[in-house]
Amino acid sequence: MDDGSGADIRVLHVDDEPSLTDLVSIFLEREAGDVDLSVTTSNSGAEALDRLRTERIDCVVSDYDMPGIDGLEFLRAVRSEHPDLPFILFTGKGSEEVARDAFRVGATDYMQKDTGTDQYTVLANRVVNAVSQYRAKAASERYGTAIEVLDSAVYSLDSDARFSSVDGVFCELTGYPRSEVLGKRFCDIVEESPEDIAEMFDAITSPDGPDTEGFEVVLSPGPNSAHDDLLCEGHLTARQTDDDELNVIGTLQDVTERRRHRDRIHYETRLKDAVLDTSTSLMGAEADEIGTKIEWTLQTVGEVTELDRCSVYLYDDETNVAARMHDWQGGHYTDHPDRISLEDARWLVERLHRFENACLHSVSDLPPEASDTKRFLGIVETGGFVTVPMVSKWSLVGFVVFDVVGEGRSWTDTEVDLLRSVGNNITHTLARQRRERELRRQNERLEEFASVVSHDLRNPLNVAKGFVELARDEDDVDHLGRALNGLTRMDTLLNDVLTLARQGRKVGETDSVPIEQVVERAWKAVDTGDGAELVVEDGLGTTPADEGRLQQAFENLFRNAIEHGSTVDRRAPDTVSEHGAAEPSGSPDVTAELEGRTNGQSAEGSASTPSLSVRVGPTETGFFVADDGPGIPEDERDVVFEHGHTTSESGTGFGLSIVESIVEAHGWEISATAPDPDLGGARFEFDLGGVRSEVEPRFSLSD
Repeated sequence: MDDGSGADIRVLHVDDEPSLTDLVSIFLEREAGDVDLSVTTSNSGAEALDRLRTERIDCVVSDYDMPGIDGLEFLRAVRSEHPDLPFILFTGKGSEEVARDAFRVGATDYMQKDTGTDQYTVLANRVVNAVSQYRAKAASERYGTAIEVLDSAVYSLDSDARFSSVDGVFCELTGYPRSEVLGKRFCDIVEESPEDIAEMFDAITSPDGPDTEGFEVVLSPGPNSAHDDLLCEGHLTARQTDDDELNVIGTLQDVTERRRHRDRIHYETRLKDAVLDTSTSLMGAEADEIGTKIEWTLQTVGEVTELDRCSVYLYDDETNVAARMHDWQGGHYTDHPDRISLEDARWLVERLHRFENACLHSVSDLPPEASDTKRFLGIVETGGFVTVPMVSKWSLVGFVVFDVVGEGRSWTDTEVDLLRSVGNNITHTLARQRRERELRRQNERLEEFASVVSHDLRNPLNVAKGFVELARDEDDVDHLGRALNGLTRMDTLLNDVLTLARQGRKVGETDSVPIEQVVERAWKAVDTGDGAELVVEDGLGTTPADEGRLQQAFENLFRNAIEHGSTVDRRAPDTVSEHGAAEPSGSPDVTAELEGRTNGQSAEGSASTPSLSVRVGPTETGFFVADDGPGIPEDERDVVFEHGHTTSESGTGFGLSIVESIVEAHGWEISATAPDPDLGGARFEFDLGGVRSEVEPRFSLSD
């Protein structure tokens, strides 16, 4: 390889792996297209610094993790001698923290190493672009002074700081006709801080003042000006005329666009720093900090970009409804709606479904077919807005809204890209929270299963083993019956454990299920005896669900009610003890009545009231299952869903745990609540509208 002295672009590649530097050199020179690009290599930062001092280098490509001087230390050394030389950090040890530090130290670009050769085409393009921008900037600085002089307006001021002459460039720049501006004081056309110009004029014209003063000033545009405001740079120079009178010559140049460009670069740099800082914070957030960190992210980005509101919505593609989960406001404005439906914002949601950003400078820019979205945005007083989709596993799981109230707002491509990055960071954080919670649930289930195996299964196993040994020692088969009871108990426990393990899986595909139909099928599948009755109230409606698993939940609740309700004595209160056990009265009539109720009939032979009544009905956010059994003490309502919790000698303690697992798999919530006044037993409420804050590919929202 030649030294590349005649090449258009010379690249110095620094990496401690010689084989990699050779490979990158070959591909960079080949993938540079029409550009004559030459690559030289170094295997250490110290050697590379020596080459930079003796050779012409147009761009540096450096690794990060190197012995001796790492990539960031090498970059600092380069910047101390070459402040603007293009420098690309090309590293396999990539992270948001490394990228942030690289840009803060002064890297031109950052690229993470990947597998395959396509990455070298991307790297070659970034090298060529970086060098092109560097050379354009250098040329601009080299010739800028001469161009500024050619474009400058020239004027003169008399001893009273009034315009005595102006050239055509001055009139064109300021918009003032020559006849109107002559005789005016310079301070009269200054928009901001005219006293500063007056002080500068006094200093220039004083005997011991400076010969020349530079300044920056905002002028009031004249009647012919095309500007709303005019930022100028200028100079004042005092000189004596031939007749010894004081004369001040001044120049002006429009730097409005230059200032706007400079402010835009400064703003975008601050926004990039904010995005990097918030992404680092989100990546390191603990599970219980994520909600707070998301809202801090919205606040930080909102304040830097001077927004009025930011909101995070999670979306349900079955009902086409999105729920607001996190938000921030920069003032006292109307809240974004709690829920957004497809019908209210069809134009917006259709774009999000295509994973597109929705960006508008003003709501008035919406097309005619977006009248529903325009009406909806008008209600919440939105001006300009950017909405970015939240995408997980190629599904739309939500979106983030950034907007201003009232007037419109213009958005640059860089702003929109960075706001999209904010949305992606929030999506990844919520997905991580979901995975961590699911892993924690799985670990808890494993620990609970281990407890069942080590304790609950060991007891009936010891019973069966003990009675088998007694049967063998005493040659008495009667002991085998009690051993069989222990084995039956083990079989029941094992079935419940396996059911619970299977119910822990997330619900996949769902259908719109008639709840009343599922309730009736579940009741028929349960051995309710002869004296239990089911009452189903109107208005249960339908819900998206896995029909088989929902039926399993109802079956377990019904079995729970039958199991605990069958022990309740429903005689007159004066014949029941304080703890609910029957008091022997010795009365033949009472005894006969009790025997008749046991058989489902009264003492006279007619049908008695049911031994247990179970009721299923709708609530505002779902439905309930209640019975008139013994109920659940208030201090136990929070623990009834725990594995192994039971008050029945024959129960396994897994029935309600299975119900809770089915409910959580659907994204719902279940709770044991206060009993119905007319039943007085247990009551369980299903909340189908309780949206959890973690991201799920699918979750249900109530209409």
